[in-house]
This record gives sequence, C-alpha cells and structure tokens, in this order.
Amino acid sequence: MTTHSHRPRGWAARHDVLLYLVLAYVIAWSIWPLVLLNPVSSPLVPFGPGLAAVLVAVTAGGRRELFGLLRQLGRWRVHPGWYGVALGVPLAVAGIAFGAAVMAGAPVPRWEPSDLLQVAGSIAVTVVIVGIFEELGWRGFLLPRLQRGRSALAAAVLVGLVWLPWHLPEFVSDPGQRPLAPFAIYILGQSVVLAWLYNSSHASLPMVILFHAALNSYARFFLSELQGGGPYLVAWYALAGVTAVLALAVTAYAGSRNLARSELKPVH
Repeated sequence: MTTHSHRPRGWAARHDVLLYLVLAYVIAWSIWPLVLLNPVSSPLVPFGPGLAAVLVAVTAGGRRELFGLLRQLGRWRVHPGWYGVALGVPLAVAGIAFGAAVMAGAPVPRWEPSDLLQVAGSIAVTVVIVGIFEELGWRGFLLPRLQRGRSALAAAVLVGLVWLPWHLPEFVSDPGQRPLAPFAIYILGQSVVLAWLYNSSHASLPMVILFHAALNSYARFFLSELQGGGPYLVAWYALAGVTAVLALAVTAYAGSRNLARSELKPVH
C-alpha cells in the first residue's frame, strides 16, 4: 500500500521540471479562448507559474518541499544595497529607453507630482500580480532545479527561453504592444539579471520580485507616453539593448558558473 502511494510522488519528483512547465502553460493559457468573446480582457492567468510551482512542490515533495518554496518569499532581510539595485536599476534602464525615444523625436511630456503615486501604486500591484505569481515559479521553483548540473548562466537562459513563449497570448491579442525582436532580447537579458540577483542575494525572492515589478512599472509609465510609432520602437530596442548590456555586465562581474561572487548553496 505504501509503495503504491509513493509511486505518483516519485514520478513527479523525477519529472518535476517538465510537470511544472506543462502546468505553468496550461493554467496561464486556460482563459485565452475567452479573449475571443471579450477582446479587452487579459489573455493570461498571471498566477499560472506560481500555482504550478505550488502544485508540483506538494506533489513531488509534500509539505517539506512546499515550505521550502514558500520560505523564499520571506527572505527580505538582505543588505540595503540590494533594495537600491531592485528599485534604482529598473528606473535607470527605463529612463535610458525613454531618453532614446526623445532623441528619436518623441515629445517630452509634462509630469505631475501625482505621477509618483501612480508609479508607486503600479509597483505595489505588480509585486502581487507579476512578481509573486510569476517569480515564485520562474525563479523560486524552476531556476534552482535547472542550475543542478549546469552553470547558472545556462540555467538563466533556459528559464528565459521558456518564459518568452509563455507571453504568446499577449502577442496575439495585442501585437503592437511588444515588438517581438526587442522583447525577446529584453526577456532573455532580464532572465540573466534576475538570476544574478536571486543567486547573489541568497535566494531572496523579494528582491527578484521587486526588481521585476519595478522594471515593468517604470517601462509601462515611460513607454505609455510615446503613443506608438517610430520613437516607441526605438524605446523598445533601447530597453532591450540596455538590458542585454546589463546581463553581460553582471555575468562578467559575477561569473557565468554561479552568477554570484560566492558558492551557491542548495535552496530549501
């Protein structure tokens, strides 16, 4: 009886990455057909990756594996400098992209003090909708498993390669929002930077979540002022280029093996 009860768990543990990817896509894409009925609705279930991580963790390792996954969300006690990186670097990246658009002919908008509250509110909401729902899966669950037996850089690129097509419903429903070529570079570069941040902060998901949420929010704020056209495309290529340079810089600084200046420890 005991042997039979452990068979599903053993199978899930051996195929945890594949099972996770299938669930992350199936859950996230489950409402995509409904967009045909309501085109303005979101084509993605944002908590797909996070829910998939929880389900696979419980199935493959029980409560111990689940608690180990969720415990990463509580690792907010890090050096204050990491908070500066998580909030300051995304602002610089998005600001450079906007500056490139202005040089390409985009008008400079007039911002109000209330815009600061808008950005802060966007970051707070995005921390939950994008950060926790996505990063609990992509970086909290998938990245550590892919780093077993391969370099951190290779694992980060692999995460980026499965993270990119996950956005397919958004490309189909709104093809003009994210130009494919620069968005692909942006996602792959960001995946490397987030892996560096995760590994260097000793698996602090709050730092990864804050960086992801801040970059999304700053980019949305600056790029939404461009109203499409040539400057909008220039901004996207600048965003992609700066992110790629940042990925190369952290790899050169921290090393491709660990993407951290110290040896990595297993995440529990």
